[in-house]
Amino acid sequence: MKFGIFSKVFLKYQLDDALKKIAGLGFESIQFNFANVGLPSLPQSVEKHILENIKDSCEKNGVDIAVISGTFNTLELDETKRKENLAGFETVVKSAKMLGVPFVSISTGSFNQEDFWSPHPDNHTEKAWVVLSKSIEAMLKVAEENNVTIVFEPEQANVVSSAEDSLRLINLFDSKHLRVLYDPANIVTIKDADNQLEKIERTLEQLKDVISLAHCKDALVTDKEIKFAPVGKGTIPLVEYLRKLTKFYDGPIIMHGLEEEDIEYALENLGLMEEK
Repeated sequence: MKFGIFSKVFLKYQLDDALKKIAGLGFESIQFNFANVGLPSLPQSVEKHILENIKDSCEKNGVDIAVISGTFNTLELDETKRKENLAGFETVVKSAKMLGVPFVSISTGSFNQEDFWSPHPDNHTEKAWVVLSKSIEAMLKVAEENNVTIVFEPEQANVVSSAEDSLRLINLFDSKHLRVLYDPANIVTIKDADNQLEKIERTLEQLKDVISLAHCKDALVTDKEIKFAPVGKGTIPLVEYLRKLTKFYDGPIIMHGLEEEDIEYALENLGLMEEK
């Protein structure tokens, strides 16, 4: 298994120091965010020398960028903000091309205009799919022109929240540049509290042909609520998830939802310390 980690876990360090620490922990790849070089996550522009520095630092430390974060609210209703977000997304995609990064990650959005990681009662309506489709159409045009693949997560607070939703979106556009980023902690619901592994195994089977990237995140799941937790400190059956995942997937597995001080425990819990 090739493990990676979110670069933002090491946001307090300069990029070169961050990558040195990441490599020292045994990680081979990262999900990169432009915040690690002092820019917005969706920068309107990135100077060439910054991209060169990112590339040089990755090569020096032996760390690959598996994916760049390009998330924003794809259900943004303010047209000015929407255009600004799409322009920033285009910058991220073009930067990914220049850095040789194959994937840019996105959110499928929420009608909650204050926080697109929070739910809204209209997220699972046809109206939401119309707005989402308009955004995806514009984003895919940029991705296809730059030979970069967009990866999205099924996420409970967003429009696409299930394996069925994921397949619907992919079939809607029928593009090899639109694929799934699978995260077990985002696919389970409170209804799955007693059957988390069953839900994970079923959805992996449903999505195995369209998963291009995977996360490793944990959560405390009960029949009342889901609270995200550091890897190894929740109830998600991560070892079993990884065993099932790696039967058909051999790409990077990106760890997140934890702090720097949680990493060694997470690796131990997954039985990866010796492997690292």
